[in-house]
Amino acid sequence: MRISVIMQVNLGSYSCAVTRNSDNSEVRFMQAVKSFLNQSFKDTELIIVSDGDRKVEDIWAYLWINEPSIRFKYIDKQEAYSGEMRNVGIGLAQGDIICYLDHDDVFGRHHLQVISDNFNTEEYDWVYYDDYLVNGTMAQKIERPVHPEFTSIGTSAIAHRRNIEIKWGGGYGHDWYMIEKYLLPLRYIKIPTPEYYVCHFRKIEDFQ
Repeated sequence: MRISVIMQVNLGSYSCAVTRNSDNSEVRFMQAVKSFLNQSFKDTELIIVSDGDRKVEDIWAYLWINEPSIRFKYIDKQEAYSGEMRNVGIGLAQGDIICYLDHDDVFGRHHLQVISDNFNTEEYDWVYYDDYLVNGTMAQKIERPVHPEFTSIGTSAIAHRRNIEIKWGGGYGHDWYMIEKYLLPLRYIKIPTPEYYVCHFRKIEDFQ
């Protein structure tokens, strides 16, 4: 398998969350998964790791239990900003490449194709790329320049080989700490911008 996508999900209210129950988080979650299923590149899997949320399991069982490209794992509720869900997902992954999808963001149709076409895993250990911020509607998307530095780069803008040593930690800013400790010392390159849409502020009806 070429690519495994890791998605950590809790649909409840984090004190630090941008997306809350009142923001129709179930709809956003289903739209995120739909954007994976609509990918033009198919040599992929999605691993959904539920962060102590049985509602996520119910939705998966109702909609996708028979979808062979989607796998599901429930774990006990973790502390805010925990990296354990991603570590569990990586442990289950079968793809040569790991990338990530937040449950309230979406992929454009060719996102994984662009990554596959431009990520030479024999030459590089990981890649990064610009992403898009969506403010309001999908017509209001802005390409965001990403750099391998604190406050600039996160899981919306990286893909890495599965068989390298990484471990997601916890605490605020853990994305950067993992990248700085495990990825920056390795071989990497910036690739053409794929189609990752950071949609925390979009209207949910845009994908219905």
